[in-house]
Amino acid sequence: MTKDYREKTIQGCIIDGSKPIPLPKRCDVTVRMTSDKIGKSLSLQAFNIMIMIPLEKVTDIIRVAEGSEHV
Repeated sequence: MTKDYREKTIQGCIIDGSKPIPLPKRCDVTVRMTSDKIGKSLSLQAFNIMIMIPLEKVTDIIRVAEGSEHV
């Protein structure tokens, strides 16, 4: 299995939850997905902050979003 890597930058926003009234700040968000023999991952990057998760841990949420599982 070879490594599959995809990246796309889209318009999104971040919200500072520490503010009394958090206002969204529009910004570029880079979405990256990788897949290799180790597993699959999803990362979101805005400014100098990146959050990465293993996709295997959220397959149940993805199924709900795609409509293949009833809530």
